[in-house]
Amino acid sequence: MTDSQILTIAISIVIPISLLIYSNSRVSEVSKRIDDLLLRINDLEKHIDEKIDNAFEHMKLFLELHEVKHHKGEN
Repeated sequence: MTDSQILTIAISIVIPISLLIYSNSRVSEVSKRIDDLLLRINDLEKHIDEKIDNAFEHMKLFLELHEVKHHKGEN
């Protein structure tokens, strides 16, 4: 085998392997970013749920206050 043939075989092996390794590292990076985004979405969802619960509590208090002020002896 000549030097150029050996070099061609080496390149044909090394380049695909290096591209595969690079591709896998990129997939891992994207996967980590997706996991981070999902955590942030879960945190936002919890925050929104807390705000909704808080709003309902305020609505209940306002309704009770309204009933006390305007419907004192109606039951």
